[in-house]
Amino acid sequence: MPPNRKRAPAKPKPKPKPTKSSARIAELEAALSASRATVAALIERAERRTSSDSPIAVFEAAARLEDIVANRTREVEEKSAALERANAELRAITANLDKIVRQRTRALAESEAQLRRKNEELKRLNMMKAEFISIAAHELRTPMTSIVGYLDLLVEGKFEKLSDALLKPVTSLRRNAHRLKRLVDEMLDVSRIEAGRVTLQRTACDLGDIVTDVVQELSPLAAAKSQTLDVEIVEPPRVDCDQDKIHQVVSNLMSNAIRYTPEKGEIRITADRAPEAQYAGSWARLRVRDNGVGIPAHYRNRIFEPFSDVHPAKHHTSSGPDSAGLGLYIARGLVDLHGGLITVESEEGVFTEFTVLLPLASA
Repeated sequence: MPPNRKRAPAKPKPKPKPTKSSARIAELEAALSASRATVAALIERAERRTSSDSPIAVFEAAARLEDIVANRTREVEEKSAALERANAELRAITANLDKIVRQRTRALAESEAQLRRKNEELKRLNMMKAEFISIAAHELRTPMTSIVGYLDLLVEGKFEKLSDALLKPVTSLRRNAHRLKRLVDEMLDVSRIEAGRVTLQRTACDLGDIVTDVVQELSPLAAAKSQTLDVEIVEPPRVDCDQDKIHQVVSNLMSNAIRYTPEKGEIRITADRAPEAQYAGSWARLRVRDNGVGIPAHYRNRIFEPFSDVHPAKHHTSSGPDSAGLGLYIARGLVDLHGGLITVESEEGVFTEFTVLLPLASA
């Protein structure tokens, strides 16, 4: 038979931390026990002395003993009453605490249910907003495409050469029609991103070529404000991306820089490979830096939200790139879909620099 194994002694359960009421009760009980021990000792001593003392001494001792017993009895009764009051107070506190806990638990459950209802309502409203934007953008896109197309033909003289009196207003119409079309396209992009309907056609693309194309497209806007564009491409990195989507990201960032950089300002666009000592992994890096108005510190966590525009109206001009506060939101959404990262650094009135990291294409 297997030898009997001794059971390990059970670990004593940790004693609960004493409260003020329990400490007071323990103190009163200790005092009561001490009083009873004193009375017993006095009675025992009196009994021992009765055999040897004189009757008078015995009588005096008995009188003193009676006084002591009365005093001790009174003290015991007072302490017993105090103990009873402490017990009653403890019971009242416990009952009140249970009531408070039940009330708080009920209030917490009601608040949680209310928050859940509000959250569901916000989700429903957000879905309605996204659906409305999508429907409105789709409905606007078709007529805008026709308007823009015919205005392009008119300005280019495909029907007949416009007179000088008509060329200027038609050119203005064309410019604003293109602006409206871009805003409609941005609204469609937002609805697709929020609905998760954006698909990427990934290929190995040259980031330097994408930057060069965007600079050629937007350089007239910078020239209109006498801005200097400084482009630096270091060992053109190849990235695994959807070329059209990254073209849109670069265009949004550069348009943003042109919009908020004053006349004769400087904009610097750099494309290179991110240093591994600073960024873990293999990344291509795009930086767009301007010496414009900058971004206030308390607004920097909001610039990537949809329909957000943290700059005052004085920085908006009809000659610059248009904005509905969607460009940076779309840029972040597209970069996120590529598994990349977009960040911003800024100092108000000094500079703003956006940095985009994109995964390098495999060799």
